[in-house]
This record gives sequence, C-alpha cells and structure tokens, in this order.
Amino acid sequence: RSALHPIKLEEKELVRPRLFTMLDESNPLVAMQYCLIVSKIARWEFPRVWPGFVDEILTHIQTIASDQTSPAVRRSTMEHNALYILHLFIKTLSARTLALERQALRQATPHIFSVLASIYADRIAQFHTIMVHNDGKIEGNTAFFEQTYPLLKSIRYCIKVLRRLWVFGYENIENADEVAQNFYMTSIGHQKGFFDVFRPLALSSSHVPDDYQLVLRKIVLLYGKMYLDFQKYHAVRFITVPCVKQMLQWYWQQISAEGPRLMAPIDDPDSAQEPVLEPLLIQGLELYKNVVKNFFYTANDNGEMDDEVKSCRQVIDGDILTPEFVGKMAELLMYYYIPLKPKDLERWQDDPEGWLADEESDYWNFDVRRCAEHLFIDLVNQKRGQVAPVLTNLVMQPENIANGTLSLTEQHYQREGCYAALGLCANDLYDYVDFCQWLKAHHIPDSPMDIAKWRVAWLVGKWVVVKFPVKERSSAYELLLHLAQTNGSLVVQIEALSSLMRCVDDWDFDPEQFAPYLQATFEVIARMLNKVDMPESRMRIVNFLSSIVQRMQREIVPYAESMVQLIPSLWQSAAGENMYQISIMVLVTRVIEALGSQSTNLQSFTAPLVRYSTDPNNPAHVYLIEDGIELWLTLIRNATVLDPTVIELLQLLPQLLQYSTETLRKVLKVVEGYMLIDGAGVFQHSGPPIIDALHSLVTDTTLAVRAIAAGYSTLNIIVQCVPPEIGGQAIIDSGIMWTAFKFVLEKKEAALALVHHAIFLSRVAVHYPQLFREFIMSQTVEAAGTFTQNWIELFDDTGNVAQRRLFALSFAVAIATTNDGVLKELPLMMPLWNDIMSDTGASLVYFSDVDDDMPDDYGEVMVAENARRRKLLGADPAHKFDIKHVLSDSMKECERLNGADRFHHIIAQVDARDLEDFKNQLN
Repeated sequence: RSALHPIKLEEKELVRPRLFTMLDESNPLVAMQYCLIVSKIARWEFPRVWPGFVDEILTHIQTIASDQTSPAVRRSTMEHNALYILHLFIKTLSARTLALERQALRQATPHIFSVLASIYADRIAQFHTIMVHNDGKIEGNTAFFEQTYPLLKSIRYCIKVLRRLWVFGYENIENADEVAQNFYMTSIGHQKGFFDVFRPLALSSSHVPDDYQLVLRKIVLLYGKMYLDFQKYHAVRFITVPCVKQMLQWYWQQISAEGPRLMAPIDDPDSAQEPVLEPLLIQGLELYKNVVKNFFYTANDNGEMDDEVKSCRQVIDGDILTPEFVGKMAELLMYYYIPLKPKDLERWQDDPEGWLADEESDYWNFDVRRCAEHLFIDLVNQKRGQVAPVLTNLVMQPENIANGTLSLTEQHYQREGCYAALGLCANDLYDYVDFCQWLKAHHIPDSPMDIAKWRVAWLVGKWVVVKFPVKERSSAYELLLHLAQTNGSLVVQIEALSSLMRCVDDWDFDPEQFAPYLQATFEVIARMLNKVDMPESRMRIVNFLSSIVQRMQREIVPYAESMVQLIPSLWQSAAGENMYQISIMVLVTRVIEALGSQSTNLQSFTAPLVRYSTDPNNPAHVYLIEDGIELWLTLIRNATVLDPTVIELLQLLPQLLQYSTETLRKVLKVVEGYMLIDGAGVFQHSGPPIIDALHSLVTDTTLAVRAIAAGYSTLNIIVQCVPPEIGGQAIIDSGIMWTAFKFVLEKKEAALALVHHAIFLSRVAVHYPQLFREFIMSQTVEAAGTFTQNWIELFDDTGNVAQRRLFALSFAVAIATTNDGVLKELPLMMPLWNDIMSDTGASLVYFSDVDDDMPDDYGEVMVAENARRRKLLGADPAHKFDIKHVLSDSMKECERLNGADRFHHIIAQVDARDLEDFKNQLN
C-alpha cells in the first residue's frame, strides 16, 4: 500500500483471474508457496480493493467439489490447495480488530459456513462409508489408507476454517445460523470417532504411514482447540450450549483411562507408558480448569449474579462439578497426575538443571503434570470446604495411605501425590495443616530416595512464605543446608538452595537468627557454583548470594574476600550471557554497599567491570549500562580515596553525558561523587571535557526541564568543590557562563527553566566572585541592566530558602561594580535583602536542599558520600555566611569603587522606607 510505484488497479484486475490457475499444483513445497502468495494478496486487498475474494474462492471450492470428471488425485489436490488458501485468509482476518474488517468477516461467515460445512459433512460421510466397507479393519490396510488420506486432509482444512468462523465470525454466538450450530453440536461425536480410529493405530505394532497418523492426530486436536477458543471468547455460551456436558465427560473419560498408564512400578521405571495423545489430555485438563475457576462464572464484588451467571452456575454445580465428581477429580489428579513420574526421574539424571528450569517456567500448558497441578490448585481453591478436610486427613495421617490394601508402587505414588498436594495448595491449607509439626513427624530427609528429599526441600520453600513461625525457622535452615550438603542428586541440592533463598527473601526473615548458618551457606554456594553448568542455574545461585548480602548487611564482611575471589571465574563463565553478567554486577554492587568505606580496596578489582559495562564502544554496553552505572555510583559513594584505575574511568563520562536516557541522572551523580572526593584533582584530570558535555546538556532544548535542572545541579557541585584558580578559566572557556547569561538576558524560556540558569550564575558569583565581576564588567550597560532586572525577577520564582539566600548573596557580589546597568537595579534589590534578613537573618540553619538521591545509611555504617555531602552543605555560603556582614562589606566595596558622591547618588534612587529598613536590619 505504501510502495513508491504500486501496481495500478487496472493491472490488479488483470492479475486476479490468473491467481487461481495453479490450484492443481501437486508439488507440496511449490503448492505451499503458491497458497501463501494468493492468501497474502487477499489479506491485503480484502475488503477494500478485492471485496469479491470470498465469493470467488468459494465458487472454485464448490466447482471442484462437484466435479466428477477430473481424476480423483487432481481433484483432491485442487480442493486441498483452495481450502488451504481460504484457511490462511480466515486465520489472518479473524485476528484483525478494525471495525471494517470485523464486519466483513461477520458478513462472509454464513456463506463460508454453508459451503464448507457441506463439504465437511460429505467427506466425513465418505470416510464412514469406506470404514464400513472395510468392516473397521484398517490396521495394515494400505488401500484404506490411500483412499481415506485425501478425505482426512480435506476434513482437516475444513475444521481449521470452521473453528475460527465459529469463534470469531458471529458477534452474538446465540444468533449463529443452524448450519453453524449443527457443526458445533456434532463435533464432539466426530472427535470421538476420529480418536477411536487414531488410538488403535497409535498403539498398533503394525506399520501405519506417519502422514496418516499425523493428520488423524491433528484432526482430533483441532476440535479441542475449537473448544478452548470458544471457552475463552464465549465463556457463558460455552457452558449453556447443550453438548457441553457430553464433551467434558468424554474428555474426562480419556483423562481417567490414561491416568493409570502413566504409573510404573518403582522397581521398573522403564515400564512406564506414554499417553496415547498427551496434548488431548492437556486440552481436557485446561477445559476443566477454565470451568473450575473463571471470572465469568462468579459473582461480582457485591456477591450478586446476573441471569447469565446464575444459569452458568446451575449447569456447572448441577451437571458438571457435582460434589461426587469433585471428589473423584481431586483423587485422580492427586494419585495419578501430579506425582512425579519415571520420566521426571530420567531427566534428573540426564539433565537435572534443565528439568528444574522447566519446572519454574510459565509454560505449564505444555505438560500434563504441570497442567494437572494448576487444575488441582484451582479445584482446592474453589472447593476448599469439600476438598481441604479430606486432603488434610490424608496428609496428616500417613496410615491412611500405607495400609495393607495397596501395593508398594501404589503407596509410593499416593504418598508422593499427597506431598505434592500439600505444597501446591499451601495457600489454601494453612488453616488446616500445621506444617512445622508435620515436618517433625515425617522423617523424609532420612529417606534413601532422592524424590523424597527433593519433595521436602520443595515443600519448605512453598510453606515458608505462607505459614512458618519465625521461631521455627532455624530448623528449616538446618534441614535445607543438610539437603544441600548431601552428596546425592544435583536436583535435590539446587532445590534446597532455592528454598533457602525463599526463606531469605521472606518478609519475616531475621538476619540475627540466620547469622550462625552464614558460613555453611557460603560454603554450599561456592560448591554449587562449581557443580552447575547452565548459565541460568549459575545466575540463580548468584542472585541468591546477592539476596544474602543485601539482607545480612555488615554480617557478610568476614566473607567478602572469599566472595570476591569467586567473581573472576564467574565473569569468565558468563561471557556472552548478558543477564548472567548483570546478576554478577548486582552482586558486586551489594558487596560494596555492605562493606561501605572498606570497599576502597576493591576499586582496582571493580573498575574493569565498570569499564566493560559502560564503555559506549563495547556492544554489550547496550544491555549492561544501567547496572554498570549503578555499580560505578555505588563504588564512588563508598570510596574514601580514588584509585588510579577509577580515575581513568573519568574519560567515559563526557560520552555518557550525551545519553538522554534514564541513566543520565545516575551519570550526573557519578560526576558529583568524583567531585566530592577530590574536586581539584578530578577537575585537573578531566574537568574541561566534563564541563563541555554538561554545557551541551543544559543547552539541549529537547530535554525536559528536570534534566536541565539535574545538569545544573552537577555544575553547582563542581563550582563548590573546585577552587576558582583551577576551575574558573575552564568555565569561561567553555562558554557556559555566557550561555546562562544569554538565557536570562533574552528571557525566551519559561521561568521554570530560566531559574536554573540564574541559580548557576548565582553560585558562580558567590564562589568565584572576582570571575563573576569581571564577566559582568565585560558586558555593555544595556545588556548588564536587562540581565540584572530579569535576574532579580526570577528571585520570586525560587521557593527554596537556601536558594533565595544564594540569590541575595549573589546580588551583593554583583553590586561591587562600576557598571551602571547593575547599579541602577539597586532599588529592586533592596526589598529582597530586607525580606531575606527579616526571614533568616544571620541564621546558620542548614536549609533543606539536600540531594533527594542521597543514599541511605547501610546498617550501622554511614555511606561515605553522606558525610561528604553534609560537609559540603555546612560549607555552603548560603548556610554559613552571615548575610548582614556580606551586605555591609559589599556596600562599602561599592562605595569605594564608585566614590562617595556617586554612591550616595545611587543610594538616593532607593525608596526611603526600604533604605531605612535596610539600615535598621544591618544595625
């Protein structure tokens, strides 16, 4: 549509009739590309440019279906290609949300349904006729496979189109035409029939073509996809449609039948059987999950239900989730589906870290066990009053399981199912189960089976965030450390460490209580880092170590050296793994925070990490820069002196100051941190390029005012920390004073922005008075007068008391001049001085202009930069100087420079009352 030289409409009309001339293409790869091209053209052109596409493709489909003269192979090929084009077209159209395209889909749906439903019914009838003709004996029947395979492909394509039309083609599904209603009502019978054909073929030892099994499998699953989409987008109608009970019952029959097949004797795990069609079981479990807990089937916040919700609840509670069925469902899930299976134990040995990563992923609806776990959690949550007491009885009374009527295998899986249920439903069982007492009564850690050890570590992690008294936490720490130190399965050790991390991250965590276990924990972590291989596993352990450092604060100081020794090998193993590298930098950041001023010894060690993560010439900086700057800032804030390696990092700052992103504020804080440690030395090393970069920042009109204010705040720190003999000439050479002067002089910006330029000039005037006076003297009388007038007017736009005192002091510096442009504004300055003296006088109170981003004290140790900022605040003339003495001295200097006669002439211009008030306050 946006091409420079698009195809003309007349040319498109010539091309369209030729698009359907290759429907008989038999090469699968060529046919697929052909169908993709035609469908893509239709998706772009329909309905605006090619409104008749649907009618044309349906006409071709009808013609092919009724053609009895062409060879069967050619006819099937054409039908498959035409249906595939329609499927691709409908798939895209149903995903669009524009009103015009939605309306076009709804208008086309009845016609498409009438044509495809007829073909669908005919192909199913033909398939059934051939089945009857062969008396249902299809295993090894090659002729049957060859006859029915084209029919199955047509059926599959029809279902792919019709299922989307059923879900998205009707604005109100209740108003769907009879053809569509009949298709959905008969779908469960057809799905059952196709599954009955597929199941014996899947279990058969005789040869069955892979393509044939695959198309049957896809047909069975397509019905399930239709049910899930229908439930998702039409939840109420899904329940009220008459066939819902029959459909859900059929799914439950498959779930019930497959459950025992998943089990295997504990002494012969290789005998476990795979489900006939695992995705079918997942579809059934997900359908039931969405019935058990669904927003559309519950009362509102006031406990009220509308008529639709009431009708849904009647069907669900009366026909689907009856009390008897809920009990059977809970029992089946607990005993057959949520216990760990032999294939899980196989993965423990083959890929323990991968298995644990899958357990913590969000892709639960791709695995039968994890899908069953989510269904079980929702079932207990929604039917707590019925299920929880029974579950509690089974869990708390092990003799209810281990009785003489069950085999050893059955006892194992039922016990494992109960333990799994206890952890999964911890949030719903906390009123029913005393987990600490249960843990003491069951000596699971002493079991020789790794699965039992893993389960108890997992259980502690689930319950510690729900109900685990603080006074009992020591027993949990001892248990988890014992499991993590045990020479056994790596899965058990990692899970124990993960549960220990949940204990540390918990709200009720007590650092003093955990302190005795700190050394053992660090030993376990160091050993585990040498055992695991996956970057994800290492990153998880490093994150746990960071959490411990953060929660234990100064307690980790004795172990800091050993932790630092781990970093080089960790960093080397993290090459190319950006998320892993970030976790390492976070760990180093927290170690430095915990060490406080003692972290100065780590500067040479940390500097390379900072350079690698913040150097704009390193491609990895895109991912690491935020955490790298945080590490850099933490290092500077806690430093007492600057190592040469840290000073060399200054060369990165000018380029980083050009980044107008969220990192800019922290980069500015890094600059301030350097200046607070050694302003003169840092400025001599890299001052001019930093000033130039800040100049570019504060003159960038595309930035928000707060970014310009932050830039000037850093400049103010520099002026305060750098002596005038070192920093004065660089500030003049950079042109930043002239820039600020020009902004105030021209007064083109809003006062909110101009006030920051004025504050900077006031800061320069107070700290570099000789420099400021020379700068003002170099201006013309007219320019100096306009600037001074605008400068004074900005005083009222400054609300901070310390900044108002700064303005007043800078006005006092300015009047020590012979420039008439400044002196003629003395009548405007006098009332402001009177206000300041009457409000604050000679007060040395430290008014609140402390940096909002100043770091908190870490534990009992003060962050070194806090002390430096407080010292700077105490030395600030806005707080320290007695403004009366400053004004008195400035008046005397003004009189000396201008002579007594001229000075009295200037003073005579001041209002008599203001002058009298001024003299009284000075005296």
